[in-house]
Amino acid sequence: MIVADHLPAGFEIDNPRLVSSGDTGTLPWIEDGVEPVNSEFRDDRFSAAFERKDGDPSIFTVAYVVRAVSPGRYAHPQAYVEDMYRPDRFGRTASGTVEITAGQ
Repeated sequence: MIVADHLPAGFEIDNPRLVSSGDTGTLPWIEDGVEPVNSEFRDDRFSAAFERKDGDPSIFTVAYVVRAVSPGRYAHPQAYVEDMYRPDRFGRTASGTVEITAGQ
């Protein structure tokens, strides 16, 4: 299963060496996090591959840290999940907008 989350403009992924996608100790609110088989932290998106088996919970949490770098109003694209071997199984989040304001 692949999870891909495209970042809105104005954001960038925080240093993945400091916060590993599988290291939920730095994000204590995550209760059902799973470690990916592979993850990529790119300029425009986060993507991760997960191996899911029969009997695994159908709901799990994936998290990473971003930071705002440029003030403005930006489109927030959909994130999506898809099964690499069963393309009829997929999910998408809603899209929206996000506004970053200048800090004091």
